[in-house]
Amino acid sequence: MKRTAASLACTLTLTTTALALHPAALEAAEVSFTPRASIAFASYKFSQTARPGALSPTNPAAPVINNGDFPEVTFDVTFKILGVGGTFFKDGYYLDLSAAQSADEEDSFTLADPALPQTFVETFKGDRRDFSITLGKKILDNRGGIYIGYKSGKSQADGNQGQSLSFEEKGLFIGANYAWRITERGLVSVNFAYAKLSGDLMEEVTNPAFASPDYLAVPLDINASSDAQGLSYGISWSSRMTDSISYSLSLDAKNYTFDNIEDDNPDTITSREFEEKFISTKLSLYFQF
Repeated sequence: MKRTAASLACTLTLTTTALALHPAALEAAEVSFTPRASIAFASYKFSQTARPGALSPTNPAAPVINNGDFPEVTFDVTFKILGVGGTFFKDGYYLDLSAAQSADEEDSFTLADPALPQTFVETFKGDRRDFSITLGKKILDNRGGIYIGYKSGKSQADGNQGQSLSFEEKGLFIGANYAWRITERGLVSVNFAYAKLSGDLMEEVTNPAFASPDYLAVPLDINASSDAQGLSYGISWSSRMTDSISYSLSLDAKNYTFDNIEDDNPDTITSREFEEKFISTKLSLYFQF
């Protein structure tokens, strides 16, 4: 099964670009606004560790599937993501808003085990959406910036064998960025951010291969909360196309490990941790009025 996420680093690299290419906007007495649109190709991997004992049979005559453990689950996909956003500027400060939505993608979960009459395969179809808001201040002659913000994102997918899942993350971040002018019209920007997030995972396991009375010693459905601390980082090239339109090409990544997992049902055996790894390339256009 596969899902994706939009990168926080992408949004903040874009903000750096808008500010560096249009520094006059920062000094304006009135509030100015620079909208943008983007398309990204994102490689996303979400994994949750195996759940030891979650498939232990209650019927002694039932075969033991995967040594009694619900297997490790990995989601790995390349998504196409469309994004919109905009930055408000005034007196060296800025407020940035960003939203992104992926197209639907498909992937499959496969389990081959001698205890199963045939290899279990389930195809999942799902999408991802993200939102962030950032408040920052430019420093170092408008080449650098510091900021704080809030982000949220949700991935969800439904399988053709009755399973479904949803993972939502949200929380605060802080970070900094800096830009170097390389040519008369272009610059290179880097961005680093630290985030403290909470993550909520919901899974429904209804397929008879796993959810039969022979394997219901513990609940298989998950409704768990977790938390994570992690980094996002990115680099971009930016330049003007015309006096009123600029563009950027960015490469961004993030890595979060979610632990302290607690399910609403104390009898549920959950994974020890969830992990997200994300790498994206993005093309963005900025419009200066």
